[in-house]
Amino acid sequence: MASIENRDPRQALAEILAERPDLAAAAAAIFDYTQYLLDDDERLTKSGALDGEGRDLLRQRALETLGGPPPADDEDVDVEDEE
Repeated sequence: MASIENRDPRQALAEILAERPDLAAAAAAIFDYTQYLLDDDERLTKSGALDGEGRDLLRQRALETLGGPPPADDEDVDVEDEE
């Protein structure tokens, strides 16, 4: 049995989503963007996790890639909270 650590994540995604190449391509794009964000030290907390802005960027890119709804406008939420 091959070690999971030595396995290419992009290949694993392609295998898991073999019947849905559109989703495999989206998953690979999201994986690549995640790697990009994790390489940016300014987007990481002291423990190495994405900070709030990094998580928001990743969420936005994932929704865009998957064709989901646009993120809610934060200003509208603040106005409702004040009323």
